[in-house]
Amino acid sequence: MSFQDIADRFEIEALRGEYTDAGMTRDFDRFASLFTQAGVWRIPEAGVEFVSREEIRAGIERLQANWD
Repeated sequence: MSFQDIADRFEIEALRGEYTDAGMTRDFDRFASLFTQAGVWRIPEAGVEFVSREEIRAGIERLQANWD
């Protein structure tokens, strides 16, 4: 494994931590900021797809409200 492979893996793990933390703390702006402006967030098991950072932000807030 090269140094670049290790660095890439570290960055992926850091992103996964940010994603989880933002969702758990209900920081919807931070959660959405982890996606590109044209990003897509899919949850196939729930039949959900959000396209764009704005839609992702609104979607995570709506989903979290349903989980309460």
